[in-house]
Amino acid sequence: MRKRSLLLLPLLLAIHLLLRLGFGWFNRSLFLGLSAHERIYIFIRGLQQDWVSLLLVNLPVLFLLGAGAWLSSTRFRRPLQVLARIFFILGNLFAIALNCIDIGYYRFGRHRANLDLQFVFRDSAPSFKSLLFGYWWLLLLFICLGYAIILLSQWLPDSDQLRSRRDRLWLSGRQILLIVIVLFSMGWIGAGRPVMPSTPLLSIQPAVLPLAQNSLLTWAYSCFHRSHELEPLPYFSTQEAFRLAPTSHSLLSRENFSRKNVVLFILESFSRCYVMPGDPYKAHTPFLDSLLDKSLFFPNSFANGFSSNQGIVAILGGLPALMDEPFYYSEYANTPLHSLGNILREKGYSTHFFMGAGRDHFGFGTFAHTAGIEQSYWREDFNDDRLYDGSWGIFDEPFLQYGGRILSAQQQPFLGVFFTISAHPPYTIPAGLRARFAAPDQSAPQQAIAYTDYSLREFFQINKDEPWFHNTVFVFCADHWLDPLDGATPFSCLNVCTIPFFIYDPGREGRDWRPTVAGQVDVAPTVLDRLGYQGSYTGYGHSLLDTTIADSSRYVINRSGETYQIIDKEYILGFDAQRNRSSYLYHYPTDSACRNDLLKTGEGGAARERLEMLLRANIQSYRQALTRRRLD
Repeated sequence: MRKRSLLLLPLLLAIHLLLRLGFGWFNRSLFLGLSAHERIYIFIRGLQQDWVSLLLVNLPVLFLLGAGAWLSSTRFRRPLQVLARIFFILGNLFAIALNCIDIGYYRFGRHRANLDLQFVFRDSAPSFKSLLFGYWWLLLLFICLGYAIILLSQWLPDSDQLRSRRDRLWLSGRQILLIVIVLFSMGWIGAGRPVMPSTPLLSIQPAVLPLAQNSLLTWAYSCFHRSHELEPLPYFSTQEAFRLAPTSHSLLSRENFSRKNVVLFILESFSRCYVMPGDPYKAHTPFLDSLLDKSLFFPNSFANGFSSNQGIVAILGGLPALMDEPFYYSEYANTPLHSLGNILREKGYSTHFFMGAGRDHFGFGTFAHTAGIEQSYWREDFNDDRLYDGSWGIFDEPFLQYGGRILSAQQQPFLGVFFTISAHPPYTIPAGLRARFAAPDQSAPQQAIAYTDYSLREFFQINKDEPWFHNTVFVFCADHWLDPLDGATPFSCLNVCTIPFFIYDPGREGRDWRPTVAGQVDVAPTVLDRLGYQGSYTGYGHSLLDTTIADSSRYVINRSGETYQIIDKEYILGFDAQRNRSSYLYHYPTDSACRNDLLKTGEGGAARERLEMLLRANIQSYRQALTRRRLD
C-alpha cells in the first residue's frame, strides 16, 4: 500500500508532463525558434506549475485521508475513504480536462484557461458536435487519461488496512508534510513569493510563458483573483491618471451632422493578413479588395482584445479588454456607456443588431442593448433552419440578405450592426457553394473568409439600388485575429492582434490609406466624426480623423494572459502589473518577428518609460472608472 501510494504524485506529474508535451506539439507553430535546450528549460519551469496545481486540486483528498486514518469507527471511516476517492477522481479529471481543452483552444484565445472559459464553454454548446468531430483525438486523450485516473484512485491508502498505530502515524505524517509543502509551494507560509501563473517569467520570455503554465493554476488564479482584479493601483493621483488616460472625450467636427445611416460589419476572425494586399497568406477576397481601393483604410489596426466577447465591447463600447471576464458579465456591467449606439439613438436613429446565431449568443444581445441598440435579430427570427450551418447559426449570405430586408423597411436614419459568423471554426460553407471556394491553394480558414467576402458582395449587390444605400457609411472591423493555420506564419506578440479596419462611403469614394495606429476603441469616435457629430462620448478611443492628435501620440492597449500590452507607431511593450515592471520591448518596424528584446540590450529607454507611464495610467483609470461606475 505504501509503495503504490508513494507513486501517485509522480504518476500524476507524468500525466501533466504528457499534456504539456501535447500542448507544445499541437501549438508548435506558435512557438518557433526555440532550441531543444530552451524547450527543456521551459518544461522544467513548468514542473513547478504542475506540482502546485496537483497539490492544490488534491488538498481535499489529503485532509480526508488524514482524518480517516484516526477514526476508530468503520461507520465514519469508510464514507471518508469513498469521499476522498471521489474528490481524487473528479478533481484530477477537471485538471486534465482544462489542459486538454487548452491544447486545442489556446490558438484561438491566446492564453491558458481563465475565468472567461466558463462563458465560452456555455455559449459554445450548440457547436460541441462539430468541435468534438474536429478534435476527436483530444476527447480520446481525455478518456484515456480519465481511465488512468480511475485506476490510480485505487492506489489511495485504504484506512481499513491501517492495522497499527505506526501505520496511522505514517499516513498522517505524510499527509501533514504534503499539506505543508502545498502551503509552502504556494507561498502561503514561509518567506517565498506566492506561485502564480506568471512566476515562470522570472527566467523565461513572455512569448513562451504558456508552455510553462498549467491550465488548472491559471483558471484557479483567475477565479480567485476576480474580486481583486480591479483593485486600485496608485501609480498616479486620480487627476493625473485621468489626464493621461481619459475616459470621456469631446468631438468638435467642422462639418454639420449628416444624419447618414451607418452599417457596421463586425467580421468574425478576420486577421489582417486575409485582406492585406501583398500578404503571403491573403485570402481570395475580390469584393473587399474592390472596396479597399475606394475606402478610408487603416492598415496598422490592432485589436483591443483576443476574443469575440472582448472585440464587441471595444468596438461598440470603447473599452479595451483588461479583465478576464467579459465586461457585460462582470459586476461593472451597470457602468453607463455613451458611445456609437447610444449617441445615434439620441440623434433619432433606430438601432439594430444582426447575428445569425441563437438568441443572445455569447451575451451579445445583452451587451448590444447596453450599448444603445434597441432591436436584435437572431437565428430564431430568421426562422429557417434549412440554412443553419450545424454549429453556430445561419450562414452569412442568407442572413446578411435577411438583415438588408429589415433595414430597407426602416425609416432613415438607422444604425445596423452585423456580426458575421461563417469565418469561425469549423469553417462551414453551404454545400452548394463548397466547390466554388475549394481552391487548392487555400486553407479552410481562407475558404471561409472567401465565402464571407462573397456574402458581403451579395449584400451590396442586392441593396445597391435601395434608397438608403448611397446615404450610408459602411464600416468594416474584425472582432479579433485568428491563427491562419498554415503552419509557417511566424507568430509574435504583435501580429496576433493585427486586424483590418476601414470605412467605405459611397458618397465619398476615393482611396485613402493612412498609416495611423488604430484600435477597435477608435472605431466609434471615428465614425461619429465622419458623420459630423459634435459632443461628448465615453471610452478610450479617439477619432482617427482628428488632426490635432499626432500619429506619434496614438497607441493601442490590450491584455494577453497576465501581460498588458501597448503598441504605438514604433514599439510594442509588454507589462506585468503584478510585478510592476516591463516584460519586453520591441521596435517592430525593424523587428517584425519581435525577436530582439530591447530590455535585454538596454536600448529604447525613453520609449520604455513613456509607454510604461501610458500603460500604467490606462490600467489605473480603467479600474477607477469601472469601480465608481462612471466613464464621464
